[in-house]
Amino acid sequence: MTNLLPAYARITAILPCYTTAGDSTLIIADDGSTTTLNTKVRTVIQRLAKSRAVDLTALKNRTKAATGRKNLEPLPIAPGLVLVPVKVRKPRINGDTTTGYINFHAVTAVRTSTNKPYQATITLSGKAEVPVLWTSVTINRQLALTRLAVSSTPYSLNALPARSFQESFAGYSPELLTLAVKLVDVFNEILAIKRQPYS
Repeated sequence: MTNLLPAYARITAILPCYTTAGDSTLIIADDGSTTTLNTKVRTVIQRLAKSRAVDLTALKNRTKAATGRKNLEPLPIAPGLVLVPVKVRKPRINGDTTTGYINFHAVTAVRTSTNKPYQATITLSGKAEVPVLWTSVTINRQLALTRLAVSSTPYSLNALPARSFQESFAGYSPELLTLAVKLVDVFNEILAIKRQPYS
């Protein structure tokens, strides 16, 4: 399968799609070209990890510990391929994949979408655009969690290039956003505890 795919650093997105063969996967490259595989996203991710001799279970456990996420964790597969999970579709039937992955390195912009039911659009290098069911706030949170995940892997934060897009508000700092994400998680946990009935 790997000979059908672009080089790791050229992959901008791995997305679920429907074809005549059923639930399939669309790979978008940095030049905008696409490859469709008659296999599910999960299988593509497993094969990419295996081709890099990456223990996917250990990688997920490490990024879960770094980010505090129980699922939909970022996946730093290779120095040029850091996969960020995003919800891109509603399933036709139970069990269909709803989550795709974008390459952190390929993100050039995140903006609100007016094309319902999508709430945001992610622009990737090569000018490909991925409509997403999540809000732009949620996507930016996922990007911040990805920075945390990368800090816990052999691919250090220094390996991540400077983002090629600027946030729309003054004083934006990726380091502060990461801290803010952690604080929001703590507040959410406190609120969840307070909502629990006393026994």
